[in-house]
Amino acid sequence: MRLVLLLLAMLLSIGAVHAQSLEEIDRRQAAMIEAWEKTPLTIRRALFINGEPRGFGLYQERGSKEFKHGEKIVVYAEPVGYGWKDLGKGMFELGFVVDFLIKSRDGKILAGKENFMRIATETHTRNLEFMVILTLNMSSAPAGDYVVEYKLHDIASDKTTTLEMPFKIV
Repeated sequence: MRLVLLLLAMLLSIGAVHAQSLEEIDRRQAAMIEAWEKTPLTIRRALFINGEPRGFGLYQERGSKEFKHGEKIVVYAEPVGYGWKDLGKGMFELGFVVDFLIKSRDGKILAGKENFMRIATETHTRNLEFMVILTLNMSSAPAGDYVVEYKLHDIASDKTTTLEMPFKIV
């Protein structure tokens, strides 16, 4: 028993020697932001979800890409590589202007709108976690196979990215 306690104490002391300081965390976060700013605007994760998410990463993934006629089509997306507008006084703004297209499976454009919506928030930090919720109402569309294409325009830079999500109305 004494040997076990001695080994445990040694392991804990080794961990304490290698523990990071807040300054080291801040230094590494600054390096992360520098790399982030050089990254093209990209979507890390995009999926259909049930209902509304409770927060970043807190969603219920939909088990199917099939939707009943009149059912809302909700996409959860996590963009990466966006910028932050410096608003002064320690505040930043981040977000997107969103365009959308509805296409047939063979690529024919059926509907769409530029500047469909603006999603933005003000924050005290350069957040690296941001989710975009895109809700589509296809209640007047006939049953069939479709593709929704969303184009995100970063409001803090000239970066854009596009995501396409095939789905079916039954």
